[in-house]
Amino acid sequence: MSNILKRSIGILIIGFIVGFAPIYLFKTSQVTELKDSKIELTTENNQLTKTVEELQPLEKKANLLEAELSRLILTSASGGGVNVKLMPDPITKELTVKLSEVFSFNSGHAFCRVDTNHEAFLMPTFLMGDVLMEKNEFFMAMSTTSMDEFKLSKNSNGSNKIVISGELDCFTEVAKSTMKIGSKEIAEVANYRIEAIDGGVGGGGAGDTFQFTAYFDETESPINYAIFGPEFTFTGDMVDGEITILNPR
Repeated sequence: MSNILKRSIGILIIGFIVGFAPIYLFKTSQVTELKDSKIELTTENNQLTKTVEELQPLEKKANLLEAELSRLILTSASGGGVNVKLMPDPITKELTVKLSEVFSFNSGHAFCRVDTNHEAFLMPTFLMGDVLMEKNEFFMAMSTTSMDEFKLSKNSNGSNKIVISGELDCFTEVAKSTMKIGSKEIAEVANYRIEAIDGGVGGGGAGDTFQFTAYFDETESPINYAIFGPEFTFTGDMVDGEITILNPR
């Protein structure tokens, strides 16, 4: 190989190295930056995950405090009375048999109960079909064990509404001559949602209403689930009592 050719090849090699070196260094720098960024993002993600875990107990505490604050604010929200529900007649199956539900609520407690049935009626159940309830065979009482959420609002017609939710104990007993289903002493637990409306002074005639919806789980509340199903609303025409709810701010 001639000296001229050797020099030419040497010059090309040097030129290639000189031209490639900056590109190589730049790419190496980018790879290093990406690795550093990945490490930084991983660290930040771990820190955020830890922060979220630390905030969860605080969020739960904040929710409890909010519920307590709502309870204090709503001390003037209360009510009680009697709802009348029409049940099927055993013979005609028309909705003509009156069943009275007594209810009461305030910022700390609520209940709804049917002490007895003064007339026979058909009970359409969730799993057992229509069950004949003879006179004085049916008893039901729901009593709240917690009041976890309060929501106060105003309806478009100007009436005030409160929604309360939490957990309750439900005592249901069907005491027939040949058998007894449920108990007046042993409760089944359930979640609930109360919706009460204050239509003005005058109770039901002024537009007051009270609805007590219970959510029964098949495992935790098998008797009530069989009778009422997964969700049942206890309500009716309010024939006595008064509901008072302060104006929402």
